Amino acid sequence: MTIGAIILAAGSSRRFGDDKRKTILQTGQSVLVTCIENAGACFDEMLVVLRFGDHEYANELAQALDRPAITFFHAPDSAKGMAHSLANAVATLKDWDAATIFLGDMPFVTTETIRLLVEKYSGSARLEPIILPTYGSEQGHPVTFHHRYFDAIERLEGDQGARPVIQANRAKIIEVPVADPGILRDIDTHEDL
Repeated sequence: MTIGAIILAAGSSRRFGDDKRKTILQTGQSVLVTCIENAGACFDEMLVVLRFGDHEYANELAQALDRPAITFFHAPDSAKGMAHSLANAVATLKDWDAATIFLGDMPFVTTETIRLLVEKYSGSARLEPIILPTYGSEQGHPVTFHHRYFDAIERLEGDQGARPVIQANRAKIIEVPVADPGILRDIDTHEDL
């Protein structure tokens, strides 16, 4: 069974003011490199979704990460919003049984949480689930989708991400409570750091 990671990093960082993906955290790594490293500890296959034309940045990341299992995808519709970038990326998947979708501005999700979500999916794959982490009463990221939802994800538009697919398949959701506030913590402004 192949469960891959899709890391969405094609946004414009308008609220942040500059390219938040490259912002250095206290660990000395950038926001996006941290997200990729966290996912890479748990997945053999990763698709990093970048802005259309972001080739120079993809080369920088490839050198910084030295991970042969990463594919960089330049979403042709990235300027139209997150859902378009995600739809473009999922359309390229050939043989994944499931995809765990990460947001590239959420570097605080722990590898323990990611491993728990992968285990939960692996143990329930026959149910064709959507695996959602929760912290308290709030749902967070990353979210894992069985491949049966890929067609619906490919039809997404706008900037909502995969929320419409989740809402349309509530009976298939398996919530996984975690003690990790990182599943809710994204970086939209400098104050979020």
